[in-house]
Amino acid sequence: MWPRRAASLCLALFLALFAALTAARAQETGLYAGASPVGSVPVAGRGAHQMVSAVAIARLLGMDASAKGDTLTVSSGKSKIRIVEGAAAAWLDAELVPLAASSLLEGKEWLVESRSALKLFNALLVRSGKAGNLAWGQAAAAPAKTPVKPPAAAQPALSSPGGPSLSAIRWGDDNGKIRVVLDYEGDSAPEIVQSGGRVKAEFSLGRGGLPDLSSPYGEIKLTSVNFGDRIALEFLTSLPVKEIIPLSGPPRIVIDFVRQGGKAPAAVKTPPSAPATVPVKAPPKKSGPKIVAVDAGHGGKDPGAVANGYKEKDINLAVARLLAEKLKKEGFDARLTRDSDVYLTLQQRTDLANKWNADVFVSIHVNALPPGRHATGMEIYLMALPTDKDAMDLALIENRELTEGNGNESAKAADKKTRMLLSILGDMQQNAKINDSTEFAEYLFKEGSKGGIKMRRVAQAPFFVLRGAAMPAVLIETGFLTEKKEAVMLASKKYQNTMASSLAGGIAQYLANN
Repeated sequence: MWPRRAASLCLALFLALFAALTAARAQETGLYAGASPVGSVPVAGRGAHQMVSAVAIARLLGMDASAKGDTLTVSSGKSKIRIVEGAAAAWLDAELVPLAASSLLEGKEWLVESRSALKLFNALLVRSGKAGNLAWGQAAAAPAKTPVKPPAAAQPALSSPGGPSLSAIRWGDDNGKIRVVLDYEGDSAPEIVQSGGRVKAEFSLGRGGLPDLSSPYGEIKLTSVNFGDRIALEFLTSLPVKEIIPLSGPPRIVIDFVRQGGKAPAAVKTPPSAPATVPVKAPPKKSGPKIVAVDAGHGGKDPGAVANGYKEKDINLAVARLLAEKLKKEGFDARLTRDSDVYLTLQQRTDLANKWNADVFVSIHVNALPPGRHATGMEIYLMALPTDKDAMDLALIENRELTEGNGNESAKAADKKTRMLLSILGDMQQNAKINDSTEFAEYLFKEGSKGGIKMRRVAQAPFFVLRGAAMPAVLIETGFLTEKKEAVMLASKKYQNTMASSLAGGIAQYLANN
């Protein structure tokens, strides 16, 4: 009896082990370079997304991968990828690349959405002088009797997203006018944002694939960013935008660019022109002084930081008023989002700046630290992935203004929205203006240093008050209210005047060169 029971037990253990190994193999997918298999990569389903191991891909490609804190760095030659835990955007050298889902760190495994992983690693290969032709093939769990080839359809299928989907882009020229027609499908119209020489449009990805995204005209640059089930287009040009016209039957957006003093340049190819029956009405050109939106943070029922007998909202308003006054003396049209002790939501602040068609947006704040921590000086923030934990913590605090209540649940809700903001940092507006905002911040930093202000750094964090602005935007933390000496200085008219003068100088320098 015992030998029979032992044999049965061994057989059961063998079958269990075989099932476990089979299940483990089922959680892998084949990575190919062109038609050549590279190896198998662990894959895991997380919600609606297929996530793959970034470290496994790096090792298969012979790349260096090292993790430090919440960041995984993958290097190839002189280029590198930085993947941040919990963020749906990654760094490719100095470029921000949106991901279809937030990256995950589970144990020691770094997981990235499968299509986004291909995009990242293919781009890294190209920058290293190699072919960026990686693709997913069939899962390694069920090896076929014949060699497996990576069919194009084997990549994770796109879901059918809601919203308008881009079906075609048509170009044409007529009497000095370059016309772009964006044909789309869907019941709702796409979001179109114009800011200076930029026109941005966002669509969902349809099932029929993407049209040709190249521009046939040298004077108009067309770029695209694919993030998840959406695509953002940006037309960048020095030509004036004469009209943007939404039309139906079939649904389309018509954008007219005008080349002053002559005909439009000849196209590289001759696409069909858009219907010529659309009336073109030229909107009034933006004239007069450049507009600066100055935002005094907090206000009304929201005091902001409170320490050493001072309220942040009062200092913010005093500095904002002085800044606006100095800018007006320099010939700028400076407008305050609030000129009294009133409460505005974060959305209302940038809505005003967009309504005014402001050239830049500056939000004035005062910093604070928890007990036991000390720092002094001015910091300048722009909207992007957080530079470090301190930057992220500051964004969490400032964004708690998003909720009406003051309890723990309201704080948790605001924190959730802030972390959600990390997942949309691939938003087309952010990609288009991160470089502009960085340049703007550098001008302010330089002028502050020349003016004798202790400048700590230019940093990045996901601030909601900056996300909605359609122009270069920065958030200024003028100092630390929790430092007694600095608090007294921040509240003094003399130092407020010094700060306002330096900020006005930086704004003037930036606008003079942009």
